[in-house]
Amino acid sequence: MPLSIKQKQVLGVTSIVVLVVIGLSLLQIGTLVRVLLEQGTARAELVATGIFHQTRDVLVSRETAYQDIRSSPTVRAALESAMYSPEVLYAAIVDRTRTVIASNDPTQVGLTMPRGEDLPRLVAAPGYEQVRVLYSEGRTLEWRQPLSLGDEPFGEICIGLSPILIRQELSRSLVPAGIAAGLALIIAVSVAMLLSQVVLRPIHVITSGLTRLGRGELGKPLDLRDEEFRDLGDVFDQVSAQLQSAISDGPKRAQLADLTRRVASLGRLTAGVAHEVKNPLNAMTIHLELLKHKMAGPEPISAMRHAEVIGTEIRRLDDVVQGFLKFVRPEDVTLAPVKVRPLLMAIHDAVAPEAERQGITSEVTCPDAELAIEGDEGLLRQAFLNLAQNAVQAMARGGRLRLSAAPGREGRVEVRVSDTGEGIAPEHLARIFDLYFTTKKRGSGIGLSLVFRTVQLHNGDIDVESTVGTGTTFVIKLPRAR
Repeated sequence: MPLSIKQKQVLGVTSIVVLVVIGLSLLQIGTLVRVLLEQGTARAELVATGIFHQTRDVLVSRETAYQDIRSSPTVRAALESAMYSPEVLYAAIVDRTRTVIASNDPTQVGLTMPRGEDLPRLVAAPGYEQVRVLYSEGRTLEWRQPLSLGDEPFGEICIGLSPILIRQELSRSLVPAGIAAGLALIIAVSVAMLLSQVVLRPIHVITSGLTRLGRGELGKPLDLRDEEFRDLGDVFDQVSAQLQSAISDGPKRAQLADLTRRVASLGRLTAGVAHEVKNPLNAMTIHLELLKHKMAGPEPISAMRHAEVIGTEIRRLDDVVQGFLKFVRPEDVTLAPVKVRPLLMAIHDAVAPEAERQGITSEVTCPDAELAIEGDEGLLRQAFLNLAQNAVQAMARGGRLRLSAAPGREGRVEVRVSDTGEGIAPEHLARIFDLYFTTKKRGSGIGLSLVFRTVQLHNGDIDVESTVGTGTTFVIKLPRAR
């Protein structure tokens, strides 16, 4: 299944963050390992230096050197004190053949000591080599301090360190780094999703504009505020204006275009009527056949059930027909100047109680108090109220409702009803004004159709801009009162 642009963007940003986090984590691990090894080296060197000073005082004769070292209480005390450091495994003095002369463990005296991993060499090694040695089984880290008798080498002071304690210290240090890496990934995914909404908004606007153009709604500019897409918006506006100019060449062609648009609008409104009428008719036909068989047989009582179904379907068909008549019956429209701000304030007051219960903030923006529409106040109030109620229902978890109005182009008033709800899927945008089309579980599919019809009766236009997960804005353009 191919990935969407949003999924690709989220995946790309997350992958980059993952690579950066992995790189930084490896760098941090390498730094921690080096610091821990350097700290271990410093402690081992300190212990070896103390033993060296005690041994140097008793190391005077090669013939008695072994006996002097073994019998010296200060040397023995220095060897035993080395074990106070928890990471020290052993402290011993060996000769050039690595035979133990003295040790914190007396049982090791006279035995040959295996050579451990040279600690200074490991500190200078690359990070991956350090980690490999630390996590290898049976390895011992060793610091060696040379001993001389006169000008000749005599042996070494060996301090053995355990890599287990260094590994434990490393693990404790990596816990905060792991938590930080997890938080970084969560934040990266969240930021990537937010960025995808912002980046994909122009694409949704372009999709809506192309849908309007396909419906023959010309002369409507694209709301592309992004600098990168502004040139594309200008080209779209030019094409739309040229098409509008070609269609409106001459009075007769203008009338034909307007008639075509209104017929197309009526067709959109009535698209679902045939389906709604067909279903109850099919059900009545089936139950009439069953009823005929029942009446002819010995069970006339059970035939009443089929008669009840037929009655129900007839009532349902009547509702469909009555709803359809609302759209085809001439409407008594009384046009008069209608001030926009009081109208929007009335809509705001009507939906405010329900909005407050759902944690929705609402506002009305209309700078011009004298701005007025040429229209029927009752029909316009019902249309705007329908849009506001739909916006509130789309924000079940809270959000922001905004009713705004401002003068538009070509002597029109532009009214916007915006919400921050769940949005409308792109595949539904072309059908939301169709009669009986709804995406709600208990919706009738009539509300937006009534809004569309009201706007058409006022010789206006309505458009919708929506992004899933961000919100929806209905834009209504109506003639301005003279």
